[in-house]
Amino acid sequence: MKSLVFKKRVMVVMLFVLILSACSSGGKPEGSAKTATGENDKLNEREITFMTISLSPAFDEYLQQMIDEYEAANEGVTIEWRDVPMDQVEQMVMTRASSGDLPDVMNLNTLYLKKLAGLGALVNMDEAAADAKEDYFTGLWQSGSVGDANYAIPWYVTTGGFLYNEDILNEAGFEEPPSTFEEAWEYSEVIYEKTGAYGEVIEPKINKMMSLHGISILNEDTTAAELNTPEAVELWTKLKDKYDQGLVPKNILLGQMPIPEMYAQEKVAFWSTGPQLFRQVKDLSPDVYEQSDAAPALVSDANLQYAAIMNLAVPKQSEHVDLAVDFALFVTNAQNQLAFSKEANTLPSVREAAQDEYFTKGEDSDDPAERGNFFAAQQLEIAQDITIPHEKAGEINDALTESFQEMLINDGEPEQTLADLEAEINGILQD
Repeated sequence: MKSLVFKKRVMVVMLFVLILSACSSGGKPEGSAKTATGENDKLNEREITFMTISLSPAFDEYLQQMIDEYEAANEGVTIEWRDVPMDQVEQMVMTRASSGDLPDVMNLNTLYLKKLAGLGALVNMDEAAADAKEDYFTGLWQSGSVGDANYAIPWYVTTGGFLYNEDILNEAGFEEPPSTFEEAWEYSEVIYEKTGAYGEVIEPKINKMMSLHGISILNEDTTAAELNTPEAVELWTKLKDKYDQGLVPKNILLGQMPIPEMYAQEKVAFWSTGPQLFRQVKDLSPDVYEQSDAAPALVSDANLQYAAIMNLAVPKQSEHVDLAVDFALFVTNAQNQLAFSKEANTLPSVREAAQDEYFTKGEDSDDPAERGNFFAAQQLEIAQDITIPHEKAGEINDALTESFQEMLINDGEPEQTLADLEAEINGILQD
């Protein structure tokens, strides 16, 4: 039994990593809570392909059952399912886009999605799925936006959470956890002084922290860097001050020490991460997990929460656009998303599923992971995809990380560092 539980947790962690590296009710199946599928005469004798990313073999049974259900409700319709490993997706999608042979329904992360949308290859979902748009959380629906239109239906999601050690907070004199980044840093000073443990930490990738504070990396049309602003200078100056005060462990800043290990050793009082990862602490130290609790993820004045989203998109070149859109809505309806959330420990993009007892029961749970799942579902209302919407996002993130770390470690000036970084990113964009 322990082996089975461990394997399930490994699957959940792998799915979480997959998303970050890339994101109706019962009865007869419907495209969504509002979409109609009573046009079977139009759907008969059609075949479409459905591409997913790295979901096989872990979720074969769930996906095949869902496909069988749709086919049974739509006579003459065949869904050909293909799963593609994450490391092959970009090459496959771009190659098939140039040859006009894209799958009819494609599971894409936001980066690949925006590449195809920028080429004019995808169906406008604001139009094709207009009747279902309001079923989805607004920020998640907009994750597939390029310009004034959205080109995707959001599918499964992971977002942030907050795990904290109650014993350490109590020892430092706090009865409640912090709710904002500002409070977290105030707590951190006291916690470090009274217990020797760190509180809030700075992880290697600074782009997420900047986005959560409402600071853009690129301009609106993604043609130039736009991060050398007073708001960015203020944030980087504040974080440098915390580092200079000794409140930031260097081994975490440089990615040399996993946060869950430090948390399990009670060297860190907080861990900001998705609640699906909280049980890593239980595996490392059941006692520390027992004295932990969950809270809503920290927010800034911008009141945003990040979301890593997997989307479904339909290419314009599909011979069966209406059917493909209908099937995408079926995959992402409340019933199917709730079922997948239970299988994969992810969050749904549709409001109805997030209001189910599966999530709401966690409010009174003694288990941090279950309680964290409740808070994460509640914060979907303010969640947004914060992926840098550019094909060179990886290079841009690397430049951000390196510049930020060098500034802290080598006592650089935030304003000059940001000016140099902006020039570097503009160079990356022009290459």
